[in-house]
Amino acid sequence: MRVKSALALGAALLAGCNPQPPKNLAPRPSPTVQGVPPLKITGQGTASAPVRTFEQSGNRKLYELLARSYVSRSAQNTAQATFHEATVTFFDKDGTSLTAQAPQAAVDERTKRVTLTGGVQAHTSTGATLTCDRLIYNRQTNQLNGDGNVRMTAVQNGSQEVLTGNTFTSDINLTRMVIK
Repeated sequence: MRVKSALALGAALLAGCNPQPPKNLAPRPSPTVQGVPPLKITGQGTASAPVRTFEQSGNRKLYELLARSYVSRSAQNTAQATFHEATVTFFDKDGTSLTAQAPQAAVDERTKRVTLTGGVQAHTSTGATLTCDRLIYNRQTNQLNGDGNVRMTAVQNGSQEVLTGNTFTSDINLTRMVIK
């Protein structure tokens, strides 16, 4: 009788070591959806090999960004990167471009915007110049917005025109510009 009791007790202990999961449990959320901390990536370029990134739509390049360094943070459905000592060249459909330099540039994938801050100095391939405190490029509309100490200089009808204001909205080649 003792042998049967010992065997029954051993079988019960072994069953306790490998329990079967209860049925009718709700599925657990995937760890890639919840509970994953944001990812942070940093990078450093050099004078001869800066950090380089670009955005393209089909076969057309929308912009190219060169920088000394960057910090990128991403989480579920968002990605943001901050670039230091940045130069961004924006390309218009007609072949013209605007090249802007600023101490800092931020790329936000959620809002589809590139924001340059800290004092922006820019020039177009057609010779116009622009300075402002902050410049925002909206990838969805292919438009520029800016604010703070806005100053645009261009040659029109053979004479140099200077426009100043607090804010502006424009196309990339600065030909359809509204300054307020």
